[in-house]
Amino acid sequence: MKAVQIIWIVFCHLASIATVALSDTCTSPLNMTGSDTERIMQITDPCRYDKWTRPNLQGKIQVFTRIYVYFLGSIEAQNLQFTTQILLRYRWRDERLSNATAEVMEGENTLMGRIWTPHLYLVNEQESKVMGSGRQDVLVSIQPDGTVLHSTRMKVTLLCLMNLQKFPFDNQRCPLVLESWAYNTSQLELGWEADSPVKVNKQLQLTEYSLKQVYVNTSDAQYSIDDKNSSENLNYYGKFAGNYSTLTVSFELERQVGHYIMDYYVPSILLVVVSWVTFWLDANAVPGRTTLGTSTMLTFITLSRNIGSSLPKVSYIKATEIWFIVCTGFIFGSLVEFAFVNIIWRRKKNVELKKVSSKYILKSTLTPQLNRRNNNSSLGEKCKSMSSLDSQFDTTLNSRDHSQLTVMSLDSLRSEPLPNTGRKDSPNNLTVPTIQFEEPPHPPPQPKSFFTMTPQEIAHWIDRRSRVVFPLAFVIFNCFYWIF
Repeated sequence: MKAVQIIWIVFCHLASIATVALSDTCTSPLNMTGSDTERIMQITDPCRYDKWTRPNLQGKIQVFTRIYVYFLGSIEAQNLQFTTQILLRYRWRDERLSNATAEVMEGENTLMGRIWTPHLYLVNEQESKVMGSGRQDVLVSIQPDGTVLHSTRMKVTLLCLMNLQKFPFDNQRCPLVLESWAYNTSQLELGWEADSPVKVNKQLQLTEYSLKQVYVNTSDAQYSIDDKNSSENLNYYGKFAGNYSTLTVSFELERQVGHYIMDYYVPSILLVVVSWVTFWLDANAVPGRTTLGTSTMLTFITLSRNIGSSLPKVSYIKATEIWFIVCTGFIFGSLVEFAFVNIIWRRKKNVELKKVSSKYILKSTLTPQLNRRNNNSSLGEKCKSMSSLDSQFDTTLNSRDHSQLTVMSLDSLRSEPLPNTGRKDSPNNLTVPTIQFEEPPHPPPQPKSFFTMTPQEIAHWIDRRSRVVFPLAFVIFNCFYWIF
């Protein structure tokens, strides 16, 4: 019991000594002649300074921001994010930290833990960390008038919602959004420094993009939903209901297309051109034309899959997909053209054409059965008409008496004298009837002569036209594609 009493007496004595020392520290004037650590400890002593209370309680405190961009890279279109290394600096004034010295007090994490700091956060943050080897790169400086500069070097991964409709000829605008966490606009207001709010490293080099422009903006983010149930919203959202000050830095990035031109567009153009080589092969060269067409198709599909694997799966059509569809159509069209001319090549009957032109050749080629059916029907009608004439002629002959008919020429009748029979119808009285010969009716005008082409000639004709039509159509498509 005596030991416990002794310990209690000692504890009470030490507590009284500490209370006296504390009262002496708070009531005695500040000694600003010591080191930075001693001065900081005196100014931020809990009896003088409450780090949980913001400055300027009667109004709102203004926090000015400046950002220096060291590095910008790792822009991942598939994950819709980008990575950057920045120096983030805040400036505000806390009159409670003002002192009579002309020197600036500096410190790191220890000083930052003893003063009030604005709680700001990155809205589109995916991942972030304070950089530093061994110790974190944090610096806090307090000027004599109470102005505080808070600097932090960070590496952040930010969300960037990209529009890939014009990929790879697209420009992206990736933001860095800074917002107050605990204080709304009535308590804290964010603003940019008037002089160069955002600075970018002049030696900054990007691999796939080029930085065109940097934009800054100041706005307010509203988190209240419905004014009718404001009390319920206040209970639900608590302190976070209202408007919050927001700062935005937008990096406008232009994609460099050199990589895609050399690795995608040029090879795909060559593959389309190679598919046209089949037009110079015979239509019966089935192995060669089939192998060439299918191999170019499979190679182009593989090439396009490699490009598409680095992009997110979106619902709209991208510029690369338009290119893929059209190039696939040209390669597939060469295969269809080969199948078409091969079918024509294997026909055995020649084709009669009214005129050697694209219209009649394609018409007779695409509808061969119909033409033959029409020709056969017209020929049958002619045969029927001839047979009907023959039957009429036979009927006329059969209706007459079976008598002999001698047909003599007019000259023979005139040259032979007629015998004198003593009758009244003597030569002097005989009248020879005049026989009139009617000229046969002119035959109907024959139709103009038709041109005849063999199936092989038609197949060669289609191949020759394809050598011009396919390249010309592809050139026209490229003109529209690269202009728009």
